[in-house]
Amino acid sequence: MNLSEAATRFREIAADCKASLALDAAKAAADVALVALQDATPVLTGALRRSEHVDTVFGDGEHATAILAPHIIYADFRDRGGTISSKGPWSLHNAGTGQYFGRHVTQAGSHYMQRGEDAGRGPAREAIAEVAARYISL
Repeated sequence: MNLSEAATRFREIAADCKASLALDAAKAAADVALVALQDATPVLTGALRRSEHVDTVFGDGEHATAILAPHIIYADFRDRGGTISSKGPWSLHNAGTGQYFGRHVTQAGSHYMQRGEDAGRGPAREAIAEVAARYISL
């Protein structure tokens, strides 16, 4: 490859990167980050884990963001802890297990979201590097 061909190829690479590199990298990172989050999620019935998914990946070639989260009513309570109370005279219960808890439940958070984020950081970086390597080759 001569200098002129190399310059042409570098411009093509730059244009491809500008068009969609960050978006493709964010999609790849989100997929592996979701697996790491689900591995860190506490499981009793599996409902919390099943509620976790990638909500959206948006952006372009230069900047992109992926949003992934749990989508079940007690997800924040399970992660951060706290106290929940019945809104009536009945006891709180877990419909999945049939277990009853009384009118108030207090628990320490398991902080699984942070553990999932920490565990997913390395695999997400690897996924991003793989995408970048596909874009940036002569």
